[in-house]
Amino acid sequence: MNTQKQHGRLAAGRVVGWVAAIVLLSLTLMAFAAVRTFEASLEPEMNKRTALIAATVREEIERAIDFGVPLEAIGGASEYLDELLKEFPELEKIMLRSNSGRLIASSSRGDSTGTDAPNEINTSPNTVTLSILRRNTIVGELTIEADPRFVRSRLQEVMLDIIVVGLVAILLAFEIVLLVSANMLGKPLDRIFTLMDEQAAASFRHVLPARDAGELRRVARRLSDRALHVARLRGAQDKLSALPQAYFVDIRLPVFIFSTATEISGAFLPLYARDAGGPDWLTSEMAATAPLIAYLVAMALMAPFGGAIARRFSPQRLFLSAIPITALTMVGVGLGQNALVIAFWHGFMAIVYALATISCQEYAIKTAPRDELTQAIGGFLFVIIGGAFCGSALGGVLADRIGASGTFFFGAGLAVLSGLIGARVISGHVSLDQEVTTTQSDKSIWTVLTNRRFFALTLGVSVPINIGMSVFIWYLTPVVLEGQGVGVADIGRIVMLYYLAQLLLGPTVARFADGKVGQVPFLIFGIFISGVAISSLYFLSGIMPMIIVVTLFGLGYAMCDATQYAQAIQIGEQTCGAGGGERALGALRLIERLAAIIGLIASVILIPRLGYLTIIGGIGVLMLCGTLIMLGGGNSHRKTPEHVSE
Repeated sequence: MNTQKQHGRLAAGRVVGWVAAIVLLSLTLMAFAAVRTFEASLEPEMNKRTALIAATVREEIERAIDFGVPLEAIGGASEYLDELLKEFPELEKIMLRSNSGRLIASSSRGDSTGTDAPNEINTSPNTVTLSILRRNTIVGELTIEADPRFVRSRLQEVMLDIIVVGLVAILLAFEIVLLVSANMLGKPLDRIFTLMDEQAAASFRHVLPARDAGELRRVARRLSDRALHVARLRGAQDKLSALPQAYFVDIRLPVFIFSTATEISGAFLPLYARDAGGPDWLTSEMAATAPLIAYLVAMALMAPFGGAIARRFSPQRLFLSAIPITALTMVGVGLGQNALVIAFWHGFMAIVYALATISCQEYAIKTAPRDELTQAIGGFLFVIIGGAFCGSALGGVLADRIGASGTFFFGAGLAVLSGLIGARVISGHVSLDQEVTTTQSDKSIWTVLTNRRFFALTLGVSVPINIGMSVFIWYLTPVVLEGQGVGVADIGRIVMLYYLAQLLLGPTVARFADGKVGQVPFLIFGIFISGVAISSLYFLSGIMPMIIVVTLFGLGYAMCDATQYAQAIQIGEQTCGAGGGERALGALRLIERLAAIIGLIASVILIPRLGYLTIIGGIGVLMLCGTLIMLGGGNSHRKTPEHVSE
């Protein structure tokens, strides 16, 4: 499986690509048509509502006039009109004039000013003008102008939510189509080719059951009968077994839903913990970062042992064992009464999350061809990031509709769903390759840690990029956007751009990193573009710069994420031989978790003294320094004595 060409995977990939293109085109056309139809059908109803409001206001004014109060002397008219604008957000301007055309009172939104509003009458379809009568005599005029942008703005909010849900549906459909295509076409075709290659090499140890052959049952039966016939002639029919082949696609859908569930709070967790409060000694900054720090501490504790535990148990057992605990911890977070309780449950969730995902990552690495290592890691990260994208986007929408607690309960339900699917599609007979553990080199982990290239990789890329992710994306982005008046749903949409950029660019980066471009150029350019983007926020402010920077940082992170893991494995194997890749990967995981923890703690301490902008600028400068480190020591084309050829 590690060296053969996966013919079925290539065929299934073409099918999935066409299906994804058709679904995306259909969704785009449907959304465009729905917007135009909805806006056209709603406009007459809004005009009727404006006319009804105008008639009601006129009756109130005429009632005051009937009591003998002159129109010009009605007290509190301006305050009354202001209250009407607050009560009816679809109104843009209300003006009350006398019969002579003199402006008596006025109230408006936006850049328009009260009594300085122009006297000319707006004759647009959004304007309603009614005469005010006293005993059948016109004494004044009431003009109400509806906001033509109101329907569009509300429709925009709805459509943004629909787009978010649509993107989640597309990613979910992509994973489902990929699983179905693999089971019906990719995996059977790969098994057929593998069995043919074995028999061409005079190896008749395996057969292919009909249930594993999909629509290729006749071919599988012919090849299996041939193997059975040869085995009978040799008297070795008892040694025949079903063809063992592991595929990463088996765990994609369960891991995707599991990642969506665990990242459901990505857009609002710091705000949720901060509002929950805690003891008197717990500042708002400490409360906001407590769940993130607990999460990263738990991940750091599992980094040295996660790989060994994952190799001890099968992916199915470890993944399914994590499901009920994850659901329980998410319920605990949703019921949390203060930030410390929330941090405890969130950290506990991180432990089982680390075990489940590390196990599946090891599974992806072992089942991939050796010359496609970056693509294997990139494929796994694509699933994890896709789930994080869906979780942060969907969580922001849900939190705005059903509240934060309800969102966590929804995430617990998703975790249970991922377990049910995993129990059905993940094979329980697949175990991770144990050959590496029996042939490990005697060189210690310090040989990897003291390697110049590994040092440059960790200090130049892993440390700054993970500080940027934990401090800038997880903590500062929600807090800064909320300070600018952005709602939870919009924060979720902005944060999802970070993950969307990785989804769009990640597979391409992985393919070129395994090809002629190599890993180091992507690492250098990725950390550079991230540093430039984040540093610019020190000089720019507003929502739009934040949107652009979050997207650019996502692009930079996509260039570094899978590439840094593949580079660490390569350095470990070149430095320590067999087993060095696992050691280097474990060390890299631990270092990046510790960097994220230190970054969060430092931000909590320094923000009250330096402010948000200084911390953000410092993160950008740190990444630019990482670029210089990678330029100086990250690339090494010459063979040194410490390098061991593969």
